[in-house]
Amino acid sequence: MSGILAVISEYNPFHNGHVKHLAYSKQLTNADFSMAIITGNFVQRGEPSLIDKWTKAEMALKAGFDIVLELPTLYAISSAENFAEGAIKILNSLGIVDFLSFGSELGEIAPLDDLANLLAKEPKELSSLIHQHLKTGVSYPRAREMALMQFLGDNKVYKQALTSPNNILGIEYLKALKKYKSPIKPITIKREYSDHNSTTIKKGIASSTTIRMMLQKKKNIHTVVPFETYELLEKQIEER
Repeated sequence: MSGILAVISEYNPFHNGHVKHLAYSKQLTNADFSMAIITGNFVQRGEPSLIDKWTKAEMALKAGFDIVLELPTLYAISSAENFAEGAIKILNSLGIVDFLSFGSELGEIAPLDDLANLLAKEPKELSSLIHQHLKTGVSYPRAREMALMQFLGDNKVYKQALTSPNNILGIEYLKALKKYKSPIKPITIKREYSDHNSTTIKKGIASSTTIRMMLQKKKNIHTVVPFETYELLEKQIEER
């Protein structure tokens, strides 16, 4: 057996970008089995999911996953740090997961891992800088970003890593893996064609945000989601 691959996501809804991510992850890891750990009826911003958790799970299974686990709501609606830690804690406790694959704007593990190492240790100088910025009234994520940039100097790669949502979540996954001394090997796939909040559609790939907007405007989404997702969404719309 070559191993078990895990992916953490919201799949709100499952789309062509997710298909590509899963296929490439399987190719890179040569994993025999894959599991998804996904948010349930509520997503990270605390909003209700577009579709119920059972339908999301069905989408993932029909797309090629062998098993789907639910990320408890406590973690699902929390910060990126708690979201990541909750998911990693569950995956690590299973004792069978060999690989974790996540999408990132950088598409490189090394700089994300550098930042995860730094945040896991958090030197006194960095902690002091974070507290200084917090006193100005900015949010903790913004204070941490500003403090890290001061601490690291003017580095374009690190700056991109700290200001892009998938990179930030990836850093938190890596940090959580270190916290639990997990043997799970992380890999990252570069997010292409459509960013997290992008409204563009390119090569049949659109972000979940764009797809939800298209559904609100009653636009056809069949070109940006797998056929199985399209069928399930159509069924949901008909039943409402």
